Amino acid sequence: MTERAWPGDWADRMAGKDCPLCGALGKGDDDFSVGVCAGEVAEVRLERRTRLPGYCVVVWRLGHVAEPTDLDPGQAGRYWAEVLAVGRAVRARFSPVKMNYMTLGNTVPHLHTHVLPRYRDDPAPGGPIEWRQIHAPDPAPDAELRRQAADLRALLDR
Repeated sequence: MTERAWPGDWADRMAGKDCPLCGALGKGDDDFSVGVCAGEVAEVRLERRTRLPGYCVVVWRLGHVAEPTDLDPGQAGRYWAEVLAVGRAVRARFSPVKMNYMTLGNTVPHLHTHVLPRYRDDPAPGGPIEWRQIHAPDPAPDAELRRQAADLRALLDR
């Protein structure tokens, strides 16, 4: 059995070297997600390949930050307010039975929060969900994702 360890370049990743999230900010849609909007401190992205419609990622957009504790209290308050606004918009648009919020960064240590709607018929009802259960092999139809993103944008603009 192979022992797991943090990557050798972990300190560089934490410091933002070659951060893929920093590089993707403000660039619009990509192979992984559709842009919803940019808030005061965060960018909101709707995931393309998911079994959970409405799954969004909220990404800190004002420079590289690895941990929420690296933010000053005012910045932290604005970030979490935007995360919760996304959760409210996802609930209003998709009517899940529960919302999950995951702030991890164990692979890409840039502050971001996965906003996961949970459904009555989701792959792990009533319990924690594994990454393999969240992601779908194929993306949702582009036209549908764009409608969903527009709906979320309208709810967030209120």
